[in-house]
Formats: sequence, structure tokens, C-alpha cells
Amino acid sequence: MKRISKWVGVIIILCCALGLSFPAQAENKTPNYLVLKGGIYSPLTNDLDGFNTGFNGEIAFGHYFDKNWAIEAGAGYFGTSASKGAMFGPNSAQTSVHLNVVPLTVAFKGSIPVNRFEFYGIGGIGAYHLETDVDALATENSRVHVSDSDSEILFGGFLGLGAIFNVTPKLFVGLEGKYLWTTQSSFIDAETSLNGIQATFNIGFRF
Repeated sequence: MKRISKWVGVIIILCCALGLSFPAQAENKTPNYLVLKGGIYSPLTNDLDGFNTGFNGEIAFGHYFDKNWAIEAGAGYFGTSASKGAMFGPNSAQTSVHLNVVPLTVAFKGSIPVNRFEFYGIGGIGAYHLETDVDALATENSRVHVSDSDSEILFGGFLGLGAIFNVTPKLFVGLEGKYLWTTQSSFIDAETSLNGIQATFNIGFRF
């Protein structure tokens, strides 16, 4: 995973450097935008082995303070879950774990406009409110059902790449992929992070 983040970082630096030398195609484009992002979150850390690819959604506000540079603040939701069973002789146990995350992020973008397209690198930091829900059902001489939940704040960063197509001067669509890494969380007596891939289809509006 370190190799992935290393190469994504190199590409972002190149995009930012090239962005300084490519003039923006739309000199009079409005500097503010609102973008809705929807797609998937796929955990990559070994600690979340067996967890499903889940939904990832985000809403972000951005501002171009230069022809090729923007700052973006966002909030959203992503999650994943896993279900595992075990047998102990005649007895069985089934455990379900759900991870629900609400991120608050801020990021910088360095972009290269090419006609109606815009290619960019993005990198930022965030606070991630994680809620862990555990539901366990055991059958012995009788059925025993136990559930519990916990919440905490993790901190992390992300690097990514994206592309935008300007449908009109005010409307754009695009694709974005980010690699996320966070501090570790403790649940079910195990230490884990939320490291993974976030991939989204985006639709935005300039104003």
C-alpha cells in the first residue's frame, strides 16, 4: 500500500507542476463549485479482510483561488460490513460487524485544463467519525443474542486522481479515485485502520 500511495503522490506532484505551465481554458469561469460524489469504498488493509465493498458518498464545496489551483471541503458517508460464523461442536455462533464512517475533509487540487476536460490530482486530510456495530448470535442449549456499538474519531489523509468533463460552463461530470489511510481503531480486541480505495462518479455545478 505504501507503493500505491508513493506513486499516486508522484503523479499528483507532476499534475500540480504541469498545472502551473498550462493556462486555464476558461478565463472567466466562476470560481466556486458544488460537487456530489457517489461510488464505492473498498477496504484494503489485512485487518479488514473479509469485509465487503460498501457505498461511498460525499458532498463538497470548492473554490478556485488560481487558474489551476483549488481548495475543497467535504463531508459524506462510507461503510463496510462483514459476517462470520463459527462452529463449536454442536454449538454455533454468528457475528456481524458494521463500520459506518462520516468524514469531514479538506483538500487541495492541482489541475490541467485541456479544452472541455480537466485532469487533476487531489490530496488532503480529514477527521473520520467511526461507529462500529457488533451483533452476535450464539446457539447453545438456548439462543443468546448480544449487540454492542462504539464510536470514535480517527484522523487520516488521502491522495487521488480525477478527470472532469465540462458539459456546460456551469455543469460538469467526472470520475475520481482516492487512496485513504487513517489512524488505527480498536474494535473486537483488534487494532485496524480504514485504509482503502474510494472511487466515485461526480456531478458538479459552478456558481
